[in-house]
Amino acid sequence: MRVVALIPAYQAARCLGEVLLRLRELEAPPEVLVVDDGSRDATAQVARQFGARVISFAGNRGKGHALLAGFAALRGEFDGVVTLDADGQHPPECLPDFVRAAEAGADLVLGTRTRTPDMPFSRRFANGFSSGWTAWLAGQRVSDSQCGYRLHSRRLLERTPLTPGRYEVETEVVVRAARLGFRIAEVQIPTVYGEQRSQIRTLRDVPRIVGALLRLTHEGLVPPVVMRAAGRGLGAGP
Repeated sequence: MRVVALIPAYQAARCLGEVLLRLRELEAPPEVLVVDDGSRDATAQVARQFGARVISFAGNRGKGHALLAGFAALRGEFDGVVTLDADGQHPPECLPDFVRAAEAGADLVLGTRTRTPDMPFSRRFANGFSSGWTAWLAGQRVSDSQCGYRLHSRRLLERTPLTPGRYEVETEVVVRAARLGFRIAEVQIPTVYGEQRSQIRTLRDVPRIVGALLRLTHEGLVPPVVMRAAGRGLGAGP
């Protein structure tokens, strides 16, 4: 299975190099695309220094916009796209586990972090709440709906409609992919919290995630046009 690593990055110059180096040291190192989400530091320069392809936004647009730009740029080039964060919280050494799960038949492989005391209590509570709601909507097991370490199959990305946004895109892809019949699997990954602060802003991003869950709940009753079209397309075959 030929995969590419997609890394959305914002103000990540200090830690991105180590992530890219560790990816390069894998037994089968993937190609890498870094989407620089309007950083004011040397994020793009570091990415190029370590041999990654780079897309740069003029200003900060949010993780969801960065992911969708990366997906669009990589469309049709690879069998799967692995997304991971630039801050080192997602160990690159786990990437082969995601590939193995996809090769076993999964269309979307989710990284699952253990909710240890190292994870701030507010994050543990919010993660547990959103994961339970997401799993109910998806009808499949979803232990960690907010972990950005994932593998998306080419077919899933080609067939699942996604809405540009910030962190709520990661919830939407799980629910919509499941509703279209794609299989979800999970891979256990370490919980790593270093000096880097999460880019999630409670007052801005948590309401957006809750809003997305409410919208997706409504979609279960009244599917939007894009989902009805996607369902018809899947019914017609690849």
